[in-house]
Amino acid sequence: MYFEDIIGQEFAKKYIINSIKNKKINHAYMFNGIDGIGKTKFAQEFSKILLDVENIDNSPDYISIKPDGNSIKIAKIRDLQEDIIIKPHKDYKIYIINQAEKMTVEAQNALLKTLEEPPGYAMIVLITKNKEAMLDTIKSRCEIIKFLPIPLLSLTDYLINRGIEESRAKLLATFSRGSIEKALELSNSAEFSIMREDIQNYIQNILDKNLVEILDIPNNMEKYKSEIINLLDMMINYFRDIMISKEQVSKDMMINGDKMTFIQNMSKKITYSQVSKIIDIIEETKKNIRSNCNFNMSIQVMALNIYEVIK
Repeated sequence: MYFEDIIGQEFAKKYIINSIKNKKINHAYMFNGIDGIGKTKFAQEFSKILLDVENIDNSPDYISIKPDGNSIKIAKIRDLQEDIIIKPHKDYKIYIINQAEKMTVEAQNALLKTLEEPPGYAMIVLITKNKEAMLDTIKSRCEIIKFLPIPLLSLTDYLINRGIEESRAKLLATFSRGSIEKALELSNSAEFSIMREDIQNYIQNILDKNLVEILDIPNNMEKYKSEIINLLDMMINYFRDIMISKEQVSKDMMINGDKMTFIQNMSKKITYSQVSKIIDIIEETKKNIRSNCNFNMSIQVMALNIYEVIK
């Protein structure tokens, strides 16, 4: 069966399988979606099927193009154009352009000429996490296939099958936002564990009504400025777990089930209504930061507003 090793992506599988069976292969595809959800692996599997090979890297008819540094310059596309006129050894010649959003405008315009009149045997796959960075003229000549984040249960099962304990697998799956690559990265990250400990300290200080420590939260969070949205999401999930604990629902519903003792202790310090208000405050802070409001001011206001709720 095709694409057996691809997790999720049922629409992409069905669409491409039908194209293969009906022998209606497009000359250009754009695989769009967040990093780490299998776009490149899918393109490789697709290429294996069309080229009828087991090891795609050994095929002279499979060419993978990657950025040089921060961009894909026009020289790479000119190399493609010189190569594409050479006929393949079999039925297809396949070009995979990784991180296609990094093509310069000049490179995209050069590629456009090839997409307008490609050889019948050629197939070009543009892999991108941001199709909006691509020229409309490029997008109009590609079959755009959206790749979705991996469902939570599927990603959790995948991690468990790799030997990760269930509660930790669930946690990693949640914070990776559906990215296999991100989940595996977090599983080996000491920084992720440290961030969780810091978040628990923030929550402990908040619920102990320690005003001095609460007012120092912006300074403490400064080191996480580049990933503040992730940190705030993690805080929200802790407070939601506290809410679940107060409702005496099964701990299987909790994201931070491995921190059950901490969550139960915190749930004794706060009312259900207060938890709900704190979650709203953090969500509002996320909106402000995404709107480019001043980081320190946004976190300071959040800390003070939370203190007002629990004092």
